[in-house]
Amino acid sequence: MCALAERAPVWADLNGGLQRAADFSRMLRHVRQRMIRESSRRAAVAAAYLADYAVLSAHDSADSLKAPTIEPLANMHVHFAQPLRDAEHVRQLRKRLLGMANLDRVVVVTGFGELGPLGGAQTRWEMEAYGEFSLEGCVELAWVMGLIRRSPSAAGGWVDAATGAAVDERDVKRRYEPRILAHTGVRLLEPEHLWDVQDPAKLPVFRELQLTSDLAPFEATEAEAAQFRLRNGALVDTWPVGEPGTCAVRFRRGAVLLVPKALRFDRLVGAQLPSGWTPERYGVPPDVVRQVDLVTCYAIIATAEALVAAGITDPYELFAYFHVSHV
Repeated sequence: MCALAERAPVWADLNGGLQRAADFSRMLRHVRQRMIRESSRRAAVAAAYLADYAVLSAHDSADSLKAPTIEPLANMHVHFAQPLRDAEHVRQLRKRLLGMANLDRVVVVTGFGELGPLGGAQTRWEMEAYGEFSLEGCVELAWVMGLIRRSPSAAGGWVDAATGAAVDERDVKRRYEPRILAHTGVRLLEPEHLWDVQDPAKLPVFRELQLTSDLAPFEATEAEAAQFRLRNGALVDTWPVGEPGTCAVRFRRGAVLLVPKALRFDRLVGAQLPSGWTPERYGVPPDVVRQVDLVTCYAIIATAEALVAAGITDPYELFAYFHVSHV
């Protein structure tokens, strides 16, 4: 057709053959009248049905014409790695890319995980891409922050962590989103993320002071007195007093003491984890949490998320293909 249009105009008949119909207006009029009669008959049947509905149900008949309001449930899912295409596609790539890189040194990323101020990778992406959390994102963050907890006996599967009342999954975003937004992301420093600091305006620090005169003696246990002598040597005098196991301790001139003082933070805003976040909620055993630092807990949880995103639900599966020293 393009070649013909280059030589001469191309004429197209778009009438559908209706120009060949005899007395087309009469035919169209009969079809329209038949449609009007059918519409009137159906309207009469519908009016009779609505009248019966109003008598039997004692409700306004117009309610039956309203479309039901259907609210979607949360569709929680994990973004697994995309499977490889067919073998033919891989062979085509081999022809074009063979020899371009040393496969022994190529890093293949099959999954990723993160832990940050906006929760995990999926919730962070929602806020960055769309500017708001989805229903699924609110459910995940509400659970991470300890606002709701799972309960198989509850009607909706979730209960409020504070009251124990059942929470419909569709209401999580409406009920908890304001609190989630206030306690996620970059925000004012919160005491629970500052370890032993209760007030950011009073950061505790210690100043070393050397005594210029002997202090008055005070009582301590025998074990504590020995520890004072071990640290300060001849600058501490101890002697037993009162009940067995009790000693008097006196710091002499030249001993060094640590005196607490308070400083004000030089900043009041920071990127903190969502309020209420705990490693135990992700399944990390409490004894492990007590023995390791928080950074290690962050690494454990992010690594577990990366493995799940890569489709590896059992990490020990890696040992079937790699030596333990390479994992």
